[in-house]
Amino acid sequence: MPPAAPAPAPAHAPRLDVQGLRAVAVLAVIADHVFAWPRGGFAGVDVFFVISGFLITGLLLREIDRTGRISFRRFYARRAKRILPAAAIVIFATVVASVVLLGRSEAKSVAIDGVFSALFVGNWRFAAEGVDYFAQGTPPSPLQHFWSLGVEEQFYLVWPWLMLAIVVFATSRAGKSLVSARRATVVAIALLTAASFGWGLYETATNPAVAYFSTFSRAWELGVGALLAFAPALALSPGLRRALAWGGLLLIALSLAVVSGDSPLWPAPLALLPVAGALLVIVAGGGGYRGPAPLTVRPVTYVGDISYSLYLWHFPVAILLVTLLPAGSVAYGVVALAATAILSVASYHLVEDPARRATWFRRQGAIAAPTRAWLPTIASLAVVGLGGAAAFVAVDAVRAPAGAATAAVVETADGEIDCRGAGTSAHPDACADASIETLAPAPADLLDDTGGAYACYSTTDVEMQTCHYGSEDPDATRVALVGDSHAAALLPGLEPQLADREWSLDTYVGRGCILRENADVADDCSRARGDINARLTSGDYDLVIATSSRAYSPDVPSQQAMLEAIAGAGTTVVVVADNPLPSEDAIACTTRLGVSPASACATAAAAALGPEHTLQTAAEGAGVPVVDLTDLYCTEEACDGIIGGVLVYRDAAGHTTATWARSIGPYLADAIARAAA
Repeated sequence: MPPAAPAPAPAHAPRLDVQGLRAVAVLAVIADHVFAWPRGGFAGVDVFFVISGFLITGLLLREIDRTGRISFRRFYARRAKRILPAAAIVIFATVVASVVLLGRSEAKSVAIDGVFSALFVGNWRFAAEGVDYFAQGTPPSPLQHFWSLGVEEQFYLVWPWLMLAIVVFATSRAGKSLVSARRATVVAIALLTAASFGWGLYETATNPAVAYFSTFSRAWELGVGALLAFAPALALSPGLRRALAWGGLLLIALSLAVVSGDSPLWPAPLALLPVAGALLVIVAGGGGYRGPAPLTVRPVTYVGDISYSLYLWHFPVAILLVTLLPAGSVAYGVVALAATAILSVASYHLVEDPARRATWFRRQGAIAAPTRAWLPTIASLAVVGLGGAAAFVAVDAVRAPAGAATAAVVETADGEIDCRGAGTSAHPDACADASIETLAPAPADLLDDTGGAYACYSTTDVEMQTCHYGSEDPDATRVALVGDSHAAALLPGLEPQLADREWSLDTYVGRGCILRENADVADDCSRARGDINARLTSGDYDLVIATSSRAYSPDVPSQQAMLEAIAGAGTTVVVVADNPLPSEDAIACTTRLGVSPASACATAAAAALGPEHTLQTAAEGAGVPVVDLTDLYCTEEACDGIIGGVLVYRDAAGHTTATWARSIGPYLADAIARAAA
């Protein structure tokens, strides 16, 4: 996030090059989030971390030099005045807008995000969601950018105390001078910075979703800025200063151009690029050198002045605007930039700057100083808390629960056909004139439309939890459904078909539980896989139905060998070809205001079907029948997100809605029965 430094003392004038650097950083972040270019625009946050560490530590050092101590009350009061008023307004506005524009589950989630963000611990909530399988494929929270505020404020919660403790400890040893104490402080900060960087390397390699948001794996970037604040003024020639500054900008530009969000080396070690770039620009400043001209012109430094407000407002605008306009469109880009600029300028001049300059905080009166120090925090949390509570109430009061999908029946010579959902694809001519006026599920309830598919789904590496559905007759056909979350998503469609077919079905579904040999693979199904495979090859089942997400592609030979082992045990195996994968824009389209049963919300067929479904390839190699219902999802050109008035997908990971599963269930069960015959 943009550094939230208090106004500098009059004797310490703000550096224009640092303000310009703030502008570069925030514009890179905004461009990345609005235009998805440059692809490494998110590295602007790392530049902010360095600037923040430099400015805040410099502020503390100057106070120690003047007074020999740190006033913690004044420090945290300044932070509260600088950070909280604008942040509270953005959080409140975002929560309210989410109630209006998003679905019930999403709006509730944003309200919770608001509480975590207001407490400056949002980074840990988003880290947890980053490793939550069912949060993947869903749009990010419009408050997700508050993670960086969390990192900074957690850092500054302990940083002044740590600095003072080191100084006191160093000066108390054999009467050492303040200069010696500074040296000891630099050594301690360097060690802590190195430790954080080392942890960042480890966590990036082992748990990148957490590493991105973790205070421990990001603190080194603030530490670099802090070390820079301790550095003495360097006697550098003007030419060398220019070379360092432009070299720093080049490193930042390089990071924006080459780093990608899915890099296995981000944030550590690749964040060294923007961090080193920011360091060089800051080192080059001073000594009469104002910095590179592009950084110091007034329009650029003004953007730096309002960078905090720009950062706060741009992400909610970018995320929520998708509910109104297609992301990537010219209209989306223009409106996103205009709305961000208007809100940010107003926020800076009406809220952020007046709050920062306010003198009421220093007035003496009936209210005790410690109480005054906490007033901004208490007021901001009250605003956010009331907004969150109102959102919870409004979400349930304003949005009526979605009812069951109503049938859209047409009469044909062969009988009645329900044109809801897959019926439209299966009988295009008969359903051409069917009257479908409402969407099912309601867009507000999209994420909740699971139909109990995941009641017996394992998301971590634990012993497999098995559930039983269908006939209890001992002579019924014994069926096993095995696979990952895409297999579980078939269950709401298969369950109503079981009794009439006299199928007795057991589930073996879990994260990563794709049918494959007991390979030495460390994944979320490692512990359960051996037991699953033993049961499937025991001969206890008459039929095994297997599928998996095409987005996950284990090796074909391992899957083929397992299919052959089950078939070799005398059990019939049928593989269900995975459904297409929708684009993020197609998912956004299905929840956009004004969407109707006539909307397509399509993904190009080449993209939706592009990833190879390796289980299907393995089935073909093993001579196992494959049920492929792609024609019910797609034409030759496109795969629609709304078919026959039914929303097909819950998220961009391709998890289908229970409503769609129930509509395609009869066709799926018929196809499986034919393949198994």
